[in-house]
Amino acid sequence: MIDPPFSSLAIVGAGLIGTSIRQAALRAWPALPVATIDRGDNPASAAGAGLVVLAAPICANIALLETIHAHVGAGTVVTDTGSTKRAICEAAAARPGLTFVGGHPMAGGAKGGAAHARADLFDGRPWVLTPGAGHRAETVARVEAFVTALGGVPHVMTPELHDRFAAAVSHLPQLTASALMHVVGRLAGDAGLEIAGPGLMDTTRLAGSPPDIWKDIAATNEDVLREALDHLIRSLTEIRDTLGSGEGIDSVFASAAEWRTALERSR
Repeated sequence: MIDPPFSSLAIVGAGLIGTSIRQAALRAWPALPVATIDRGDNPASAAGAGLVVLAAPICANIALLETIHAHVGAGTVVTDTGSTKRAICEAAAARPGLTFVGGHPMAGGAKGGAAHARADLFDGRPWVLTPGAGHRAETVARVEAFVTALGGVPHVMTPELHDRFAAAVSHLPQLTASALMHVVGRLAGDAGLEIAGPGLMDTTRLAGSPPDIWKDIAATNEDVLREALDHLIRSLTEIRDTLGSGEGIDSVFASAAEWRTALERSR
């Protein structure tokens, strides 16, 4: 067993991601001291932990930085699990002396909450890290080692690049799946849904996601997400406006098939 890169762990947030991190960490290091801080608990209890993981919703994590900064020492590293990185990295940079490495495990589930947590949730999944300027390479390497031990695959990039990539591969698919299910349900109703095939289930798997988390994501990645939605709207408009000739179907479907093959190769 490889020694843990941090002597102890404190996780702020006991939802799907926070609880899964706890389970994965104890799978890797059964004797590692792990504290979980949930709503109503005093975040100051994270003082003294080697690594603090902020696993609350994005805006709550940003607000928690001030409290955490006031109580942790110079030897503590703070990371987070939020789906956007620019806002929290800017907030962390405004707090001198706080050692913060932004993080985003690209893993999750259609249903949130601790009841759906799994120790293997991160196995083989990308885990993006966005260290700030001037961070010591040794600190980033320790966080990478932690992520790897939990089963994740670290990818280091800037907060700006992360938010652009995440808007395309995560945020836009979620909004699209939810909007699609919203429209389909209104058009078909209960009676129509009874004859739906497996394609609708596959396409709308994400439609049960809780809205509160996604409101934070949209608010902290509004500019990039707005641009991504504009691209989607243009493609849908192209299909709509050429339904008679099928030109939009030809071009969009051909491109989609190529990119789907690329996605399958990346797995």
